[in-house]
Amino acid sequence: MCLKFESKGVLHQVLATCTINIVNYAHGAALGWVSPFLPLLQSEDSPLESGPVTVEQGSWIGSILCLGGLFGAIAYGYLTEKIGVKKSIASLCISNMSFWTIVYFGTSVYHLYLARFLAGVTGGGVIVTFPLFIADISDSKVRGALGSILALAGNSGILTMYIVGDLLSYRTVPVVMISLPTLFAILMTLIPETPQSLLKQRNVAQAEQSLKFYSGLKSDQECTPEFKQQFEKLRNFILNSKLQSDRLQLQDFTSPAAKKGILIGIFLMFLNQFCGVFAILTYAVSIFSESGSTLSPGTSAIIMGAIQIVGTIASFIFIDLAGRKVLLLISTYGTGLGLTCLGVYSWMRSQSVDLTGLDWIPIASLSLTVFLFCVGLCNIPFFVLPELLPAKICNAGNTISMISITIFSFISLKILPILLEQIQLHGAVAIFASTCFIGGIVIALFIPETKGKNLVSPENV
Repeated sequence: MCLKFESKGVLHQVLATCTINIVNYAHGAALGWVSPFLPLLQSEDSPLESGPVTVEQGSWIGSILCLGGLFGAIAYGYLTEKIGVKKSIASLCISNMSFWTIVYFGTSVYHLYLARFLAGVTGGGVIVTFPLFIADISDSKVRGALGSILALAGNSGILTMYIVGDLLSYRTVPVVMISLPTLFAILMTLIPETPQSLLKQRNVAQAEQSLKFYSGLKSDQECTPEFKQQFEKLRNFILNSKLQSDRLQLQDFTSPAAKKGILIGIFLMFLNQFCGVFAILTYAVSIFSESGSTLSPGTSAIIMGAIQIVGTIASFIFIDLAGRKVLLLISTYGTGLGLTCLGVYSWMRSQSVDLTGLDWIPIASLSLTVFLFCVGLCNIPFFVLPELLPAKICNAGNTISMISITIFSFISLKILPILLEQIQLHGAVAIFASTCFIGGIVIALFIPETKGKNLVSPENV
């Protein structure tokens, strides 16, 4: 029997989700920071005392974030078990504030390496803690929508950085952006820890108060026998789950369901990164400089960032209506098609083909690519994981997948600047487009539909 959340409870869930996503918005801005400012750092007008950044150094500025993400994923996987999900999320403000502070005061490329590593720590923490928080507090009817806010906030942060990076100076941007993690730290004091985390810490009374908050109940008088019965079920489930998780053994990972779930998770993380969109967004201004678009690189990046928001909103609308598999297929093949269009245009331009009147193709093809990526590949892999993995190894399998995405992300960000120099834009996007088309076949043949599958959360224990 499911716990019926009051409308006020859903409102509390939405407000809590929006609050935690302030730091995700700030992290998105940190992700997008490379795009407008790497060309400046590589120019003779570089603000660094150490001088212009080389191509090799630029690739490290872009990719070292992922090493920070790997560290963050492992560290926050540990922290959530020790101090709780909400407290772990609240601590993300430290690494994000550190990024903006170092960017402002940094004078050498090594300072930027450290800053980007710390930005990655924030990202690793986000991808580990946010799905857990939303699964813990949300009604099944709004879980997909609340989860989509993760991508919406991050993408909005990227777009914001494209805009402010085009308008404000190198030193002004961090002064403005550090206000976001500051606001986040203040607002996080207003929302309670999740009931599940409190129960794991044996704080039963606080856990009951937390569940009341996320259920929309104001006082003990509003607590029905159904609520109390459901809380007891949740309490017993968490205690039993904790005992079971302490007894994880190798054979828990060797069952057919476990192996399939973990392999699909790793594959989806691979496809999420090697479709190339995250790398393209990171180096957006440089990509548009290479593409031959007649629009300024900064303006093109802003347009693409806006399209990214539209795609995320489309995913927000359809995630709980259409099947996960359908959206993944549309997204994967659509992303490959958009990249193919860009690659063909770039190759024809390199062959000195007359492309008069076709200079709209780079921005149109990349906008299509980003839109369709955001419809599915951007966030659905993170929904599918807990719906595929057996309950006993769900946390461990999720951590394995999160670690894998940071490794894949590091590789894609590290090699893209080098690919652009060695095989040009059309060669790089040919690799990414091929990955999409092959990935679509794998999705069609091996990944099941998981829409409607219950997760372990207050309303369905």
